[in-house]
Amino acid sequence: MNGQPLILVVEKNLHDLELLNSHLAILNFSCICTKQGVRATILAQNYQPNLILLDMMLSDLSANQVINYLKHNPKTASIPIIAVKPLTKVQEYDFKRIAGSDDCITKPYDFNQLEIVVHRNLNQINFSHSTSE
Repeated sequence: MNGQPLILVVEKNLHDLELLNSHLAILNFSCICTKQGVRATILAQNYQPNLILLDMMLSDLSANQVINYLKHNPKTASIPIIAVKPLTKVQEYDFKRIAGSDDCITKPYDFNQLEIVVHRNLNQINFSHSTSE
């Protein structure tokens, strides 16, 4: 993927999915996208992305099931998961603790905050853009 970090975007809303994909591409991230939790687990295993943005309101599986599966699978356990939840339903401390995610962000998306959270989590796994200076 040309040295760009790969982000798996799991978002049930097609409009938000397309918006995230476009915004992350502008920031030089490669994305793979899905609207379904089951497909997310398969994509995460097959592609082993550097980060996962996971909508907590999926229609096929609960996001907690997806997180639990990914965190207990040796192939995907170390991938940071950023949980995404509507602003009105977030209490950050409880949300992170209960969901088992590595970080969280709210919708509607604040793209400045999204960029900060994505970079923070990528830096925690010591991933850097392939630049040679």
